[in-house]
Amino acid sequence: MVGFRLFVFGLLGVAFGAATFAQPVAPSFSSRPGATYTLYLNFAGFNYTGNWGSGTPGITPAYNGQTGSAFTSSEQANIKNIWARVAESYSPFNVNVTTIDPAVAAGQAGSHSQRQTYYDATARLQHTVIGAGSSTFYGSAGGVSYVNVWATPQTSGRGTNWVFTNRLGGYNAFHNIFTATSHENGHAASLSHQGDYIGTTSVNSYSRNNNSPTLAPIMGVGYSASRNVWREGRVNTTMTTIHNDVQRILNNNAGMTLVNDGIGRTMLTATPLALIGQAIDFLNAKGIIVSASSTNAQPIGESNYTKGYFSFSTVGGFNTITVNAGGQWITPGVADPDAMLDATLRLLDSTGSLVAESATDSLSETIGMNLAAGTYFVEVSSAGGKFASLGPAGTWHAASFYDMGSYFLTGSIMSVPEPGSFAMLLVIVGLMARHRHGRVSASP
Repeated sequence: MVGFRLFVFGLLGVAFGAATFAQPVAPSFSSRPGATYTLYLNFAGFNYTGNWGSGTPGITPAYNGQTGSAFTSSEQANIKNIWARVAESYSPFNVNVTTIDPAVAAGQAGSHSQRQTYYDATARLQHTVIGAGSSTFYGSAGGVSYVNVWATPQTSGRGTNWVFTNRLGGYNAFHNIFTATSHENGHAASLSHQGDYIGTTSVNSYSRNNNSPTLAPIMGVGYSASRNVWREGRVNTTMTTIHNDVQRILNNNAGMTLVNDGIGRTMLTATPLALIGQAIDFLNAKGIIVSASSTNAQPIGESNYTKGYFSFSTVGGFNTITVNAGGQWITPGVADPDAMLDATLRLLDSTGSLVAESATDSLSETIGMNLAAGTYFVEVSSAGGKFASLGPAGTWHAASFYDMGSYFLTGSIMSVPEPGSFAMLLVIVGLMARHRHGRVSASP
């Protein structure tokens, strides 16, 4: 059965020992509370009872080997950094990536064995242990997971998988830990390794980085790539099998859906651009670009993705708008590392005519220009995917990469002040003028 297959994500390994087990309280982060699916990232350590696959996990210590009752402030910041990157990789889907143990709320955290049973028994919950692995448990692997086990109840620990920090460059190797975590849970969601072929010959059983330092598939090996995304391509087991990662996640996990970010997807339904004074309110001017179809997801072509529309009015003058690719979980207003979206930014006038466009090789885009007074629309879209030939034409089999994920807007709009704000401004200006002419009186 496909659910009983096991995938190992390889690198190196070291041994550790522990006579006792202490579990600190992890900081609480959640990307989408109430989502249909839950991905619990366990940084607090875990004592697994019995065998798992062909090995015995035993004790995985907490992140950074913490043995106290709480993580330090720097450890909490590091955990947030890793969590934010994983949350972004699953942002197009109705998935809550969380560091909060669901077993606690369910009253099933009395022991590690009880928690282990709960993770198995609970459909749509996957438990990922992130910590240093022993040399005797898949000692050459960066991570390990069963396949197609997220959607339904499991047995024998299949609701748990591992990411081994000591084989990925250490606790501060945020990019590598995120890459392995997203990869292993791709397996849990039914995905296989993406493979590369020349003719009928496999040249990479794990797709590497497409001969590019910037792009790699999540289901390949993306440690050296700055950007890891979902892909449609051949799998490592047979050249004739093609997996569309996004469509496969939707098809093989009952109840899994793409996210509706609530942002207007046409000019007629455009969302008013949130402002604080003249500054764009980046905490509310945000969205997620996903596949336009949940039954026929396609990575290539801008029309195969949703768009986000925002409306605003200006009194005229210089206006600037930036679409920032990625989330802003770590520092509000600053794009998190490991963004997935390559965005295109357009400015439209009130009739829908194009005023300006920014579609560079950068993931984020900016438009800054003088505008006449009036109403305008911001259109945020996908760059339309990447069709990647892996080598000389006619030899390598090509693959297609998705351009979708989170974004938020920053910048400034020369807008009309709200009536109350405008009246207050007049009062302030009047008082300043009176003060300059010596006409201000004071009461005792």
